[in-house]
Formats: sequence, structure tokens, C-alpha cells
Amino acid sequence: MNQNLDPNLIMILVLVLFIVMMWMSSRRMKKQQKQQQEELRESLVPGTLVVLAGGIIGTIVSVDKKYEEVVVDSEGSRIRVKLQSVRGKYVRPAFIDDDDVQQATDEQPADPESDGDAETVDAQGQEEPKTVESSLAIAEDGESGDDKTK
Repeated sequence: MNQNLDPNLIMILVLVLFIVMMWMSSRRMKKQQKQQQEELRESLVPGTLVVLAGGIIGTIVSVDKKYEEVVVDSEGSRIRVKLQSVRGKYVRPAFIDDDDVQQATDEQPADPESDGDAETVDAQGQEEPKTVESSLAIAEDGESGDDKTK
């Protein structure tokens, strides 16, 4: 059983296996796409907002399953197209205007987590961060260290 396999034969077998796996994956994806397209066709009723292959967005007015045609109304313009040109239901993406973002940032404080007592000012006017010990001392005395200079 000590036969040496030809490296070229191994490469060919790996290549054939890879091609078979790709073919099976492609076949499965086509089947899923076909099923999704069929579900879309069944769900098309008048009043549904759809997007067509050319990017036209409109509302379905009527569906003729015998001739596989739909009539789509896009802002007063009606167009009759084949059922295959309907790419899917249209969902308007969320949009936030840049002016709204600017107004929202102007209304919020610069540091929403600060409560005004996060830092204290020492005698030289420099800010020093509040530590756990200073917080405990303030809690025991009931007042801040700045008020003790009386």
C-alpha cells in the first residue's frame, strides 16, 4: 500500500471537486432566487409600491396574470410592463437631513455624562478631576471642598 500518487492527479481531483461544489452552490442559489421571484409575483396586488428594473418607482394599478403584465402608476404616469421587470417591493430608505443633525448636536450639551460636579477648581484656578476619596469626603461633610474656604 505504499503507492505514491501522482501530484498532478491529486490536483485534478481537487479541481474537479471544486467545480462540482461551485455548480451545486450555483444551482441552489438559482433555486432560491426563483422561489423568491415567485413569492413576489404572488404578492403583487393593486396598491403595492414597487421598483421596476429601470429604477422606476410606482404603485401597481392592475395585474394581468394571463399575459404576465402589470400596470404601474408613477406620479400620474401609467406604464404597462412585463411582470419580470418588477424587481421587488420598494421600501423607502431612512434619511436624515444634515440640517437636522446639526440642530440635534447644537441642542445637546457637549458632554452629556458630566453633571457639573465632575471636576473641581483648586486655588490656582486649575481644574482637577474628582477622585473617589474627594467624593467620599464631600458626601460625609455634605458640601464641596470649594465652600470650606469661609
